[in-house]
Amino acid sequence: MTTPTNEPTPEPTPAVTLQQLADAFTQSAYSSTAPTLSHLDQLQQLRVDRLTAAADRLKASLGADNPRVIALTQSALGVSSLQQSLQVEAVRVERQPVIGPNEWLVYGRVLDNQGQAVAGVNVRVFDKDRKYDDLLGDTTTDELGDFSAIYHERDFAEAREANPDLYVMVSDSAGNLLFSSKDNIRFEAGRVEYFEIVLIAPQPAVKMRTVRFRSSPGKAKTMKTGRRGRPRKK
Repeated sequence: MTTPTNEPTPEPTPAVTLQQLADAFTQSAYSSTAPTLSHLDQLQQLRVDRLTAAADRLKASLGADNPRVIALTQSALGVSSLQQSLQVEAVRVERQPVIGPNEWLVYGRVLDNQGQAVAGVNVRVFDKDRKYDDLLGDTTTDELGDFSAIYHERDFAEAREANPDLYVMVSDSAGNLLFSSKDNIRFEAGRVEYFEIVLIAPQPAVKMRTVRFRSSPGKAKTMKTGRRGRPRKK
């Protein structure tokens, strides 16, 4: 028989518990989304097959210019377009990184002002600090415009800093700055953060300036930049 004691039972730290629940929910959502998209894809294929078969039957008796045939054909095309979108989303979900217990993740997508994916642009993720900003990740968008960067607590942790204050910068292959969220810091970011970036217009020209950041703990770098973020030639 266990003898009861007067010692209070330690309670879990609310912040830690909530973060763990959020991480578990996020990972569960990732793992369940792909099968759901695959099932929806199969259903849309059945719809396309039925609509196409119905259009072909009517076309044989009524002709291709009949309004009912045209309507069925257009419906089949619309469902086929939806199916293609589902297939793209399924690929994106499958590529989504799964983080380990000591890893942090920033991921997202870069689109142009027409909503089309922007491939091959450079995305850098920073933690905003008082003196030197920490470079947490440096990556490139894939053919679907997606990017991801995994980092660790040691990459940003300082005294009295439990969570990073994130911003992202996007540049093209020539180094031209296309987007920056430095004026819209995501304070106290969680372990998994998503950014959807829309490149509305080219970044305006800027004056010569000095950008200082840390590429690794304790190592500061200084880079001279000129108009539109290009490194200044010596």
